[in-house]
Amino acid sequence: MASVTRVLFPNLISIATCTHSISRLPEFSAIFGLKPKTLRRFSVVAMADLNKSTVLVTGARGRTGQIVYKKLKERRARKKIGGADDVYVGNIRTAESIAPAIQGIDALIILTSKVPKMKPGFDPAKGGRPKFYFEDGTYPEQVDWIGQKNHAAKAAGVKQIVLVGSMGGTDANHPLNSLGNGNILGWKRKAEQYLADSGILYTIIRYSHKFTSKRSKDYTRLMFLYSKIKCK
Repeated sequence: MASVTRVLFPNLISIATCTHSISRLPEFSAIFGLKPKTLRRFSVVAMADLNKSTVLVTGARGRTGQIVYKKLKERRARKKIGGADDVYVGNIRTAESIAPAIQGIDALIILTSKVPKMKPGFDPAKGGRPKFYFEDGTYPEQVDWIGQKNHAAKAAGVKQIVLVGSMGGTDANHPLNSLGNGNILGWKRKAEQYLADSGILYTIIRYSHKFTSKRSKDYTRLMFLYSKIKCK
């Protein structure tokens, strides 16, 4: 089961990107431990103001889902809009379960993903590696593939879908695929390809690391990098 939240907010996400190259920045090289001649290219996503829109967020109870929901609420707070948010609890693997939530929405943000559980009995003091498993009915094939390729969004006339995935999907031998024998990145990649061929306006975001605290060193480095990127 997964919670999905509908949020009414002023701006439907319309993607425009600009790319900025960073090269030979001493402070950048020092912080990231890169050689001065190292080149990196970064894309920045911009949002265009359109009419107020209703957005459905799947996986709203997860760590990333809660952050996205909070940010949408903050955007809405800048311009007061009537109406309340709707919260649904349903099974994303079945179209019938999510049909009530998806009706009348303009954009869909997919944040559902299955995380394996560690098998009990692992003792780090004894060495070795922990083993993982997925509960019955919650394998990546069922959640990250079947659940994400659901035809309900297209049938309901959703204008745009934002799919948050993960880096490494093109690497069949990626270590994450072996966790619980779930091939999780492989199924995520398959969902991305399905979305790209769906005919719906889409955005696919692949990240390699989550920043859950503004106090972390990684977050500080990211903010430094962001400060060096300027879009015209």
